[in-house]
Amino acid sequence: MIMREIKFRGWDVIGKKWVYGDLVHNQKVTQTGLEPRVMVGGYEVDPESVGQFTGLKDKNNREIYELDLLMSMNGERTVVEWSQYHCSFMPINMEDALYLMVIGTVYDKDVEK
Repeated sequence: MIMREIKFRGWDVIGKKWVYGDLVHNQKVTQTGLEPRVMVGGYEVDPESVGQFTGLKDKNNREIYELDLLMSMNGERTVVEWSQYHCSFMPINMEDALYLMVIGTVYDKDVEK
């Protein structure tokens, strides 16, 4: 049986970089009490930035994560999202999903959307 690697990516709120690894939901102690936090690979991350590895790689062998921005050979752009109907991660609104390349995420500020 072939097993897909289950891992996540999130934006490290302190180190200001993408981190990769296991996803953990726990709590942190603050001056006002306990607050929820989300961690990826041992780093506290922005919960909205968390995306799961799809198990796929782009044409440059770069891992594709949920909410990545992809571009086709003809310049068409799309976002990878979970499709409940197809029970899989899929590029949204794109006829030809071959030869896609990761160009960023929906959270990157420097990527033209």
